[in-house]
Amino acid sequence: MVSDPRVNTLMNRLGGVYRDPHRVDRDASTLLRSSVGRHLIPKVASLVENNGMTTNTLCLKGTISIMFRGQEYQQLLDLFLGPGYPLRPPVAYVRLASANMYLKEHHPHVGSDGQVYLPYLAEWRPNSHSLIELIVAMSSIFSADPPVFTRAATNPPSYSSTTTTSTAMNNTNTNNSILGSVNTHASQSERDAIAEVEEHIAMEESRKEAEQLRKLQEEEAQREAQQMWDSKVHASTKDNVQRKIYNYLTEESKSIQRDIQEDMMDQIKLKQSQDQLVKEDFPNLALQKKELEEHHVKVDQALKDISKFVEEAESSQQQTNNNTDTNNGVSYDDIIQPASVLDEQMLELSAKVATYSDVMYFLGNALHNRTIEVTTLLREVRKYSKQQFLAKAHLLKISQHKATLQSQQQKTNGSSSNGMHH
Repeated sequence: MVSDPRVNTLMNRLGGVYRDPHRVDRDASTLLRSSVGRHLIPKVASLVENNGMTTNTLCLKGTISIMFRGQEYQQLLDLFLGPGYPLRPPVAYVRLASANMYLKEHHPHVGSDGQVYLPYLAEWRPNSHSLIELIVAMSSIFSADPPVFTRAATNPPSYSSTTTTSTAMNNTNTNNSILGSVNTHASQSERDAIAEVEEHIAMEESRKEAEQLRKLQEEEAQREAQQMWDSKVHASTKDNVQRKIYNYLTEESKSIQRDIQEDMMDQIKLKQSQDQLVKEDFPNLALQKKELEEHHVKVDQALKDISKFVEEAESSQQQTNNNTDTNNGVSYDDIIQPASVLDEQMLELSAKVATYSDVMYFLGNALHNRTIEVTTLLREVRKYSKQQFLAKAHLLKISQHKATLQSQQQKTNGSSSNGMHH
């Protein structure tokens, strides 16, 4: 909708009076360009609100058309768009055109100060009501019940017979029946005057009919113009809405296409990465399979060897048991007897050394199985290692002493044999 330049200029002057200046500009421009508001002119005027504050607002001053008794009249009107517009309804005042015009008392829709009160204003909604509909409502209501009337000045009476007859003919209640009741014995001049009045009345009625026909044609033309204007506004609004919908759908389509393309690229990259991983890992998997097969063969061979060893051990154990049974229960301790005291000590010390080795072996297994702590292992190993060292040292000393005795015995035996030979 193209803004009216007059309204645009005034809106710039008013500054920050309105919360929605674009709506005020649009509504006022639409009314001024319509047929019902063509006689209105935008101005800046002061509006006194109910709280007593005075504010400069946009005011549409001029006239609106009303029809009364078949004739068109122009009613003066001031239409104020207050600071709260469009949330609050506009304020309208009926104005008087001349000094002999007065506001009708007790009018149902106009106060004594000229302010207009209409149901349309009381039910005002910014999303469903408009200034054009308000002007149409006021024109309809004021046509049925005009808010102003004219009080004509009183003229002095005239006593001329011709003037009296003419005045009677021009009266609103004069008709052909009154003319027919005129005295048939009147003079020729009176009959001529009556004929002239009748002709004048006929011409006046013809003129009024023509004037009324012209006004009807103008009203029809205004309605057609208003319909054309409304259709243009509707078409413009429809085009704007269609354009916005098209732009929105276009942007959404582009966005969806971009998302689909990105998803397809991600799928392609994922497929390529999967193929690459399979291609790179396949040789490694084949090598691992070969190594596992070889290891499986080795494990099978080891199991066979272990089974064979177990069978041999069981056979040896069985043979040992048989030998033990053959010896009638004689133990190895009874069979092995030391030849001397030194041999007995060496046997005991050798057994201790072997025992200490077994103890440290089992301590290592216990640490491996996490049944003892490292500190316990170190303490015990230190203790048994010391005892094993002492046993080994004692065993070494006995071995050395035994070797010395054997050497001395050999020397003694050698001397004895030499003496015998001599």
